[in-house]
Amino acid sequence: MLWLCRGPRSAQTAPARTPRRRLLGRSRRVSPSRERGDGDAGTGTRPLPPRPPSRTAASRGARVLPGLREGRLRQQSAEDLARVPANSTSNILNRLLVSYDPRIRPNFKGIPVDVVVNIFINSFGSIQETTMDYRVNIFLRQKWNDPRLKLPSDFRGSDALTVDPTMYKCLWKPDLFFANEKSANFHDVTQENILLFIFRDGDVLVSMRLSITLSCPLDLTLFPMDTQRCKMQLESFGYTTDDLRFIWQSGDPVQLEKIALPQFDIKKEDIEYGNCTKYYKGTGYYTCVEVIFTLRRQVGFYMMGVYAPTLLIVVLSWLSFWINPDASAARVPLGIFSVLSLASECTTLAAELPKVSYVKALDVWLIACLLFGFASLVEYAVVQVMLNNPKRVEAEKARIAKAEQAVGKGGNVAKKNTVNGASTPVHISTLQVGETRCKKVCTSKSDLRSNDFSIVGSLPRDFELSNYDCYGKPIEVNNGLGKSQAKNNKKPPPAKPVIPTAAKRIDLYARALFPFCFLFFNVIYWSIYL
Repeated sequence: MLWLCRGPRSAQTAPARTPRRRLLGRSRRVSPSRERGDGDAGTGTRPLPPRPPSRTAASRGARVLPGLREGRLRQQSAEDLARVPANSTSNILNRLLVSYDPRIRPNFKGIPVDVVVNIFINSFGSIQETTMDYRVNIFLRQKWNDPRLKLPSDFRGSDALTVDPTMYKCLWKPDLFFANEKSANFHDVTQENILLFIFRDGDVLVSMRLSITLSCPLDLTLFPMDTQRCKMQLESFGYTTDDLRFIWQSGDPVQLEKIALPQFDIKKEDIEYGNCTKYYKGTGYYTCVEVIFTLRRQVGFYMMGVYAPTLLIVVLSWLSFWINPDASAARVPLGIFSVLSLASECTTLAAELPKVSYVKALDVWLIACLLFGFASLVEYAVVQVMLNNPKRVEAEKARIAKAEQAVGKGGNVAKKNTVNGASTPVHISTLQVGETRCKKVCTSKSDLRSNDFSIVGSLPRDFELSNYDCYGKPIEVNNGLGKSQAKNNKKPPPAKPVIPTAAKRIDLYARALFPFCFLFFNVIYWSIYL
């Protein structure tokens, strides 16, 4: 009798021998009395011989791997193997596994096994800044030589056999794991995604599809103009370097085909390979290889989503410098809106990024914008202090009065006027009106086209005429004092609020100082971080 691989139960105790009729096919059930040859109690008939095995079942067992069904081991007799041609694939695989022990590595007590590794990347997920990891979907391929699996010389066929994945459980395999793995899973839709090749010289190639989430410590100092280096480390778990060595395949060990990421650029020429063999105290050195992906972040998303809006908010806060200082109802809400908008943007971005102890490039920009918006609000507070300072207001009134006196306001004014094409110099002085009635001596511009110099209504005795233009020949109105009078029906305009020159000067300086400082900050910022 011959033994073949039993999968997980091979390491346990050997199973009891199975009657031949259960191996070759179903046989007719016989009562215990017939098995003993006692005959039937009622009829005295002789026991029936066992039913011969079905040819269909025997032939079906020859077409598949005899003794290997769904990864379980079965006991086969020499007669079963004899029914299969000696040079058939099934017989050859059976002969390979007759004395094969998957618990022992190839070249046991000899040279270490060299495992050549290469990876094909199906998809590459974006880096998650909050969790500092990334997800990939790959084909992991491992190739090593096992002298016990050399195909016999009488095998006729190709140089490699594609074997069912169930046989993978019966072979020795490297104990590879991903050192920086957070989570991983195999794929089994629609079948288990494992490919197994056995070559004529004993080389074994295994390819499997995996989805892995790998950790990637990020340095966000230059965020969002940063470049990240994410590793994938493949390490042996139990075999030291005396037994096992991982080697990258020559050429392109990592194949990357036109992968587009939403926030990063990854190029094939930026991929680096290295050796990361590690030493663990008490156990020794363990083989390890790594691949480093260099990912450059695309700034376009943050330019449109962060930099442009915050820049416009800062510029909007400068509009208050052109608003009248006494219009507090317009300037205060504008400054508050700018500060609150920038603070809200800072809070939103802080929730989307990991809580690190260092300052990021984006933090510098947002803090600077927030300071500029806050400074514009503080500038208006300083203007209000100047505007409501009594000493400065009185000083401004005195300055205005002195300037009016310098240009001759409040005295006699000589003007040349024209009515109906004739020009007549007119001199009118301020006088007190003593009469209760007077003739119209001063007219508005709307009355210039008419010759209406009719008597107007009464004037109060204490009415003081101002120096307004009179057109035509003035009419003398004699009172008890014997002086000429002029009359003006217009009321003087309302007095404008006095704004100190210092307040106006602050707004004037801010219009130039704030844009210049912000421009200077931009030059320094982009020269450092780009």
